[in-house]
Amino acid sequence: MGRRVTWAIWGAAALFVLVLAAVASGLVWQERKAALADGEGRLLRFVSGAEATINRSFLGVDVLLAGMDELMAPAMLVGGGLDPEHASRLLRGVTNLNLQVRDVAILSAEGRVLASAQSRRIDSDGDGDPGVPADFLRSVMVQTVPSLMISAPALSPTSGERVLYFARSLGPGPSRRHVVVAEVPVPMVAMLLSQATEIDGLSVTLERDDGELMASVPPNDRLMGQRLPPLQLSTVDVAPGGNPAVVKAAGRLDGAASLVATRPTLYSAVRVVASLPMESVLDDWTQASRVIWGVAGGLATLVLLAAAALLWHLSGLARARALITQGKRTLDQALASMADGVLLFDGQERVLSWNKRYLEIFPFFDGVLRVGVPYLTLLTQGAREVLSQGSDEEREAWMARRLAQHRSGHASNDLELRNGQVIHIVDRAMPDGGRVSVFRDITSAERELGRAKLEAEAANEAKSRFLAAMSHEIRTPLNAVLGMNGLMLNSPLTPEQRRYAELIRNSGQTLLTLINDILDLAKVEAGRMELELVDFDPGLMVDEVVSLLTVRAEAKDLVLRSQVAPGVPRRLRGDPGRLRQVLFNIVGNALKFTEAGSVEVLVTQRALADGRCELIMSVTDTGIGIAYESLGRLFHRFNQADSRTARRYGGSGLGLAISREILELMGGRIDLYSELGVGSTFKLQVPLDPVDDEIISGHMGLHPLSPPEPYPGQAAPMRILVAEDNGVNQILIQALLNNLGHFSDIVSNGLEVVRQVQTAHYDLVLMDIQMPEMDGVTATRAIRALPGALGQIPIIAMTANAMVEERAAYLAAGMNDHVPKPIDVALLKATLGRVRAGLASDG
Repeated sequence: MGRRVTWAIWGAAALFVLVLAAVASGLVWQERKAALADGEGRLLRFVSGAEATINRSFLGVDVLLAGMDELMAPAMLVGGGLDPEHASRLLRGVTNLNLQVRDVAILSAEGRVLASAQSRRIDSDGDGDPGVPADFLRSVMVQTVPSLMISAPALSPTSGERVLYFARSLGPGPSRRHVVVAEVPVPMVAMLLSQATEIDGLSVTLERDDGELMASVPPNDRLMGQRLPPLQLSTVDVAPGGNPAVVKAAGRLDGAASLVATRPTLYSAVRVVASLPMESVLDDWTQASRVIWGVAGGLATLVLLAAAALLWHLSGLARARALITQGKRTLDQALASMADGVLLFDGQERVLSWNKRYLEIFPFFDGVLRVGVPYLTLLTQGAREVLSQGSDEEREAWMARRLAQHRSGHASNDLELRNGQVIHIVDRAMPDGGRVSVFRDITSAERELGRAKLEAEAANEAKSRFLAAMSHEIRTPLNAVLGMNGLMLNSPLTPEQRRYAELIRNSGQTLLTLINDILDLAKVEAGRMELELVDFDPGLMVDEVVSLLTVRAEAKDLVLRSQVAPGVPRRLRGDPGRLRQVLFNIVGNALKFTEAGSVEVLVTQRALADGRCELIMSVTDTGIGIAYESLGRLFHRFNQADSRTARRYGGSGLGLAISREILELMGGRIDLYSELGVGSTFKLQVPLDPVDDEIISGHMGLHPLSPPEPYPGQAAPMRILVAEDNGVNQILIQALLNNLGHFSDIVSNGLEVVRQVQTAHYDLVLMDIQMPEMDGVTATRAIRALPGALGQIPIIAMTANAMVEERAAYLAAGMNDHVPKPIDVALLKATLGRVRAGLASDG
């Protein structure tokens, strides 16, 4: 855009603004002139009315006083004297008929009250105060031609308020010896001045010609009787027809800039002056001028903004043209430099553009491709090349699939060419309805991806082997530590020794829990956690968990109870081991974070539409609770709600994360409802398959409810062969079996196990897995290959390998059961009894 266009637009805008300012100024001037004219008119009308009212009032008083000679004739005595009582009665009658006049009195030339409408003013001894100024009386008496005179404001001796005295000399002939005086209150005069018309800000004064203030509206006692500044009449404007003068001067009472109008009364020494502040006169004009200037300013702003917008728009168009040119050049360069082939279509599926790489990938389009070619033309040519050996039906089917993918606007697929190239095609819709197709040669990428997949699987397998090995290496010494610790706790100890031994046991159990969590986490990450689906009793499973944790609850003086609601099936199909692990974790956490109160487990169920049963286990505690802002990260790995909680209560932050992932693996979920300082409720929901329709009745109570029934033959001592290569663990296992009432022999490797079972009679074999010379799995297979009863001897795996797949391998090798290390005495006892009971039932 050129400079001339810019100057033209701004020049036109400036000219419009100047014209608009001139018009606005003219309107404001006209409005001000009209406002002044209106104010002058209102002021003139008011002052004329006030002058007429004052004239009528004062004339009435004058007429009243002028008729006193005739009125007082009956009270005159021979010799020029006056009968006071008679005269006062006459004066009272006059006062009663004239509301403006408060009192009329006759005074002697010396100022003594001879008669009065208010008798208390009569001064018989000449010592009273008539209230009339002495100099005012002298002025009245020295008149050669009797006329009405009006005094300055004075204080009335009877009422104490300011009054004006109206006076005339009284008596026949030039030798007048008496003065008749009428007392008019100043407020009465002010009321006459105010009239009924109200004009905001108006003030009116009654003044003498020398400026002395006689009365005012509003009243001003401070200025009453004082001379006001003289009026400056040099700027007087006289309205046609003899209207009173109007000047712009200071207000008579407040000194503010005002319009001032004056009007002489019938009595030349008195005038009426009205003052109207310029602020009141121009108030409407001020508002109107603001509106005018506001509208003018708004229009000017709009014009300037319109000019700026026009310039911006024109500049934008110029920039857009430049950008389009630059963008097309950049797009061409970008397409030419891309390693992928690109093909652009418009909304009618016609070719718009392509890059060199596209023709390198598909050289068979070289003679066909041009701007405007329909997509179907390219598709037909491509079908001939890709399916050169195919039938017409196959080509049509291929074209239909590609056309559908292309038109979907969001598709991707792989295309294998005759030369062995694999091309990945991505079709995307553009906002204008066109399409962009990107073609990438992924032949080498496919090979690299396969190699990377193999490497990742190998790395994952190596990690799993490492975890399994580390688990075994850690569990083996931990088994000895915890086992020996258990034996120590069963022996006589001093209180201090027992406390130390219990600390060792708690720390070992914590370490074991951490190892189990890490193993479970590794299984989840590797996707190798598998579920063992068996039939189980959910109520019995909950009882087992609560029974195991009752001792922990009693140690903290907490109430731990469970309730199975009516309607919960007695038999469900699922993985009770994993469910037990999750519930044990949740209830254990509730006990850990509860200092006082209770932990309650409620088991309910809900029928699902697909025929399955949703098992619902709710764990409610009265513990510390969880802040709302911490709920989101609670189920993340290695996270706890608060770092202070971790320092106080310990824990790795893995338990809840693993519990959630186990439930999600089962198709269930875990929900949390918590309030800080009140407690929490964890709700576990798992869909399971019912085994039959048999249900159990609800029950509730403290756990354990009753001790489990012993397995058949459990009380009878057995002779057990133990395969264990670790010396400490040999001592430990022999001591445990002795405490359980069984006899045991110890061997150090698998070869000795095979030889020993053939030389002596044993009821059962406890088989370690990792042993020198021959491992436990190989030894088990060798025993199962023995003839007769020797090949059927019960074998229980006893190992630190805790992976689920390893346990499955042990059972597949012929072992009857599995006891993990570190050895839990109760679990060992139950496993021995269970294996022995199975043999008894088989016999």
